[in-house]
Amino acid sequence: MTTAPATSTPQGYQRWDGELGKGRWTWLVIVTTGIRQALKNNRTRTLVLTSLGLIPGMCGLFYVFSLMETLLLTTPDDQSMKSLSEFVRVFLGVDVSGAAQLGDYREPLWRCAFFLVIKVQMFWVLIIVAQVASGLISRDIKARALPVYFAKPITPFTYMLGKWAVVACFIALVTLVPNLLSLTFGTMMTGGLDTWGQTLDLGCDLLLSGLLICVVGGAIVLALSSMSSDHRYVTVGWLAVTLLLTFGQKLLNEALPGEATTGWLGCISLRSDILILTDWLFDMRRTWEASGLPPEAFSKALLRPVGPFNATAVLAGWTAGSILLCYRRVVRFSRSAANV
Repeated sequence: MTTAPATSTPQGYQRWDGELGKGRWTWLVIVTTGIRQALKNNRTRTLVLTSLGLIPGMCGLFYVFSLMETLLLTTPDDQSMKSLSEFVRVFLGVDVSGAAQLGDYREPLWRCAFFLVIKVQMFWVLIIVAQVASGLISRDIKARALPVYFAKPITPFTYMLGKWAVVACFIALVTLVPNLLSLTFGTMMTGGLDTWGQTLDLGCDLLLSGLLICVVGGAIVLALSSMSSDHRYVTVGWLAVTLLLTFGQKLLNEALPGEATTGWLGCISLRSDILILTDWLFDMRRTWEASGLPPEAFSKALLRPVGPFNATAVLAGWTAGSILLCYRRVVRFSRSAANV
């Protein structure tokens, strides 16, 4: 009885000729892994926790507004009322000392308070993006991990979506989450705005503003992260794009007359563009002008009147260019992985 000779089996890795699965939810694994790794860093946890400290501050501010409404009805000439009015003038840039019914200004005051908080939160965004997102792709390049990613059922789009979602989650933790929680708790404490429709409208505006920051910030930092294998260079690039443009915008505003910076010259800074669109979403100028207060009472609370179309075009250009650059870099890596 003869036996067939055993066939030799090649050793090592072989290319699999079968059909890969779709992997629709693969990006969730990237997101959870990225968030878990980032939260191991003490500085990241500290940034997130300190940003949540704005919630009791906002609730306290809403309580001050409610207290002022009560004092204005009972003891309008009381020293406490004058002190609270001065606090609002210094803090928000709005002089409500001449208001007869402060309850009529509750919505613009709330919107003005949230607008001020978003200005402050841009600092948290600057720091936490540099802390979390600079190494999302660059560390994969340095560790030569991209062939491992693309050897699995994963596409460049899925990879980018997962990495962007990690950045977006942390941006939302320092902007969107504190703002929505402040609105919720402030409504529970003081009864909210005059109608539920106004409260929900303010909530939608806060949601859109937060998503805008997530989309723009996430796209730009991922493009930077895909350009270098050293996350320190990515951090420097992120700070240069954000801070240098902000300083340049400030210099232009101081050097040029006001009318010259109401167009494209007023949309150089990414921070300014986001605030311009947030101001447009909140409709603060029209709201204050319709409030009945004299213009000098709220002029300090308003931004320079820059067209929202210009800011939208600049942010759209930055975002589209960043996505395209990042996608082309990731596709290159995926093709290199296919040749391994």
